[in-house]
Amino acid sequence: MTDPRPQTPQRPATDGKTGAAKSLLEQLQDMLASVNADLADLGSDLEAAGARAVDQRADDPATESATTR
Repeated sequence: MTDPRPQTPQRPATDGKTGAAKSLLEQLQDMLASVNADLADLGSDLEAAGARAVDQRADDPATESATTR
């Protein structure tokens, strides 16, 4: 089902300095840079979570006895 409300037109993205509209290529480059930064943050968060999980297993005596059998 479609939204019955009329869509408001979007203003073109500007470069922030001169107010000139950015080209599609520039917009895509900005978006890619943002996605790459988000993925880098996610990767570091996952690495930190994995390191915490490994540390917790090493500190747990129940897992130590299971791995030494």
